[in-house]
Amino acid sequence: MGTRSLTHVYHDDKVILTLYRQFDGYPEGLGLDLAKFLDGFVVVNGFGIKNPEKCANGMGCLAAQLVCHLKDGVGNVYIYPVKSKDCGEEYVYHIRHEEGIGLTIEIRDADNKKLTLKGTPKALLSAIPKLQYDS
Repeated sequence: MGTRSLTHVYHDDKVILTLYRQFDGYPEGLGLDLAKFLDGFVVVNGFGIKNPEKCANGMGCLAAQLVCHLKDGVGNVYIYPVKSKDCGEEYVYHIRHEEGIGLTIEIRDADNKKLTLKGTPKALLSAIPKLQYDS
């Protein structure tokens, strides 16, 4: 049985994309993949000839790139209606661009009450391998 998850991508305070992942949705799976993919991304408003290698023209552009990164064939990753919940998920991921901080990833439990981790992609790359779970 897989570890299901939902990932919400925000533009300002509005969810613009919700992804459902059927398996490997735990922090050491999807969380680590998100942190690696998003680490170093620069979100801009308009772009020119010389852009950073990892660049998104707003959160809509980032959301599209994320879908391309995660979807590699039939199954596992699905686009769901925004703000979907109660889909059998064990983890919920929230991806935001915060002024003065940059991209952040927040990982919560299925009820969206217990915070597992929150930080920049770089911070999560360090924190995820150190997670300890209750037995």
